[in-house]
Amino acid sequence: MYLGIRDIRAAKGRFALIGSVVGLITLLLVMLTGLTGGLGAQNTSALSALKADRFVFGAGTSQTADGKIPQAEVSFTASGITREQAETWRGTDGVEQATPIGITQTRVEGDSAATAAIFGVPDGSDLPHRAAGEALQGTAQIRSGTAVVSRTAASDLGVGVGDRVTVGGQKLEVAGVLPDEWYSHSPVIWTDTAAWQSLAHASGAGEQTPVGTVLAVRGTLDDAAWSAAEHRTDTVTATTRGSFQGLASYSSERGSLLTMQGFLYGISALVTISFLTVWTIQRTRDIAVLRALGAAGSYLVRDAVGQAAVILAVGVAAGTLAATGLGALAARGVPFTLDAATTLVPAAGIWVLGILGSLIAVRRVATVDPMIALGGN
Repeated sequence: MYLGIRDIRAAKGRFALIGSVVGLITLLLVMLTGLTGGLGAQNTSALSALKADRFVFGAGTSQTADGKIPQAEVSFTASGITREQAETWRGTDGVEQATPIGITQTRVEGDSAATAAIFGVPDGSDLPHRAAGEALQGTAQIRSGTAVVSRTAASDLGVGVGDRVTVGGQKLEVAGVLPDEWYSHSPVIWTDTAAWQSLAHASGAGEQTPVGTVLAVRGTLDDAAWSAAEHRTDTVTATTRGSFQGLASYSSERGSLLTMQGFLYGISALVTISFLTVWTIQRTRDIAVLRALGAAGSYLVRDAVGQAAVILAVGVAAGTLAATGLGALAARGVPFTLDAATTLVPAAGIWVLGILGSLIAVRRVATVDPMIALGGN
């Protein structure tokens, strides 16, 4: 590292420039990673908070043009669970709990109006408490004719405990205010199943009555048992993370952001390779002198890679610190996740890719001909 440090001291401006570029790329990538995490959470946090082992999706009571019931798929838009399917799942060996949840998005009116995600659960269910935690005001218990609202929804609507909100023409009393949970970028409002059925115009008779969009199932079934229950009820299941693919907005949004992250990782590696390649070419005669004096090629390669590691470390550290500060400010106004996974992981990724790129760039060091130092060709 002696030679590498001397080079850095001798060409401070040049190395400051490449360090700044690495820092800016790190800043962009950490900010983009935090935004990806924040937007993802605002899409799916309510589903994650339910702590279900599997979500069950059905085809509901809809029919195709030829009168057939379509095949169930992992889609919160197309799914529907009937009373018969819910009861069959509850009676399945190994299932501890199977709670139907009706999900829809609509405009809600209080002192003002806002869009919210309505989660309809059975009367008396403790699911809101299990998902969001202790109520900030009132109760988390669901009763007929009441609604339990997220803090953001309460703020947007200008309501509190005891006030009334209008959901699809229904007047519901606010029974409690819970910490925020989000579904498809909308704050969640919890109601009873009957209110959701009226809002979603979910009609049916007897065992074919729709009771929810999905079932949140907790149990100790093995893969074979899950498959058998799916076949028996004409449903499909997905893990919590797998169920996210049933949200069209989540898949497209996350795919776009991850693609941008991939480009930034690639750009960071290319920047490092380009700079070190040019730098190595410019140092060819100096390296040849060292080779002529007996310096081993492996020593020179280690020195060059060590030099790259120092530059990358300084640039990545500066970019990460700047992104952490900006991210903390951004989180006050936009969905932004600031934790080790969104800061240290991308920072480490850029550093590792930079080191790998430097190995490609400095391979020329080991093959420099010592004769160049003597004016040879």
